[in-house]
Amino acid sequence: MINNTGQEGKKVSKKKIISDKILKAVRTAAKIADERKADYIKILDMRSRLIITDYFIIIGAKNTRLTKRIQQDICMGLKKDGFYPENIAGSSEGTWILVDYDDFVIHIFTEDIRNFYDLERLWKDSKELDWN
Repeated sequence: MINNTGQEGKKVSKKKIISDKILKAVRTAAKIADERKADYIKILDMRSRLIITDYFIIIGAKNTRLTKRIQQDICMGLKKDGFYPENIAGSSEGTWILVDYDDFVIHIFTEDIRNFYDLERLWKDSKELDWN
């Protein structure tokens, strides 16, 4: 029998600490994108919608050189906090770079590709989070 005030209480607070750390990393990624002059930044809370990840960060930039720079700087910035991507796809082309951190996924688009796929429309029922 599990005691509600014993070990169970510690698990809940550990889960909260991990959740707070993830949310901080998500907001850090958005701030780095903003510092690198991204044109568009949106964070969607996917926890009630998907099992595979908690957050989507959708970023738009003017050109592929900028999308690649944003991706590199986000990865370097999050590495300092102990976050390493599980997978990175699309970095050679740069029109849609997907960086998978397991608990959150970063989508970095050129504007025309972001408008074409319109992920925000697909996930319009998801809650948007403030990042600044």
